[in-house]
Amino acid sequence: MRLLTDKSPIAIALDEELIGVEDKMTLLESLRPQFIVLKPALLGGFRQTAEWISIAETLGIAWWITSYLESNIGLNAIAQFVGNYEVTLHQGLGTGMLYENNVEARLRIVGGELRLH
Repeated sequence: MRLLTDKSPIAIALDEELIGVEDKMTLLESLRPQFIVLKPALLGGFRQTAEWISIAETLGIAWWITSYLESNIGLNAIAQFVGNYEVTLHQGLGTGMLYENNVEARLRIVGGELRLH
């Protein structure tokens, strides 16, 4: 994987490779991906996600958060979590619309941005 991250003409992102990793710093230092994709539900929650973000930012690795089949309640929590950071990339928070019996949410997508209504 390190060879890919060093030589690939396109940016490499780690995603599921992050699940269950205890030594986050070693993984990111050794592989040096250009991006990491964070799914809080699969990483152990917001505390684990915050650790990934801190390490990635220390190493100059870009990150973004995406949902993993959360309902509108989960998406709202993720959006509030992301709101604590200065983000420059779009975040992937769109799975709530998959549910037919989803709860009504005050969050709306307006012009590609998540807005509270």
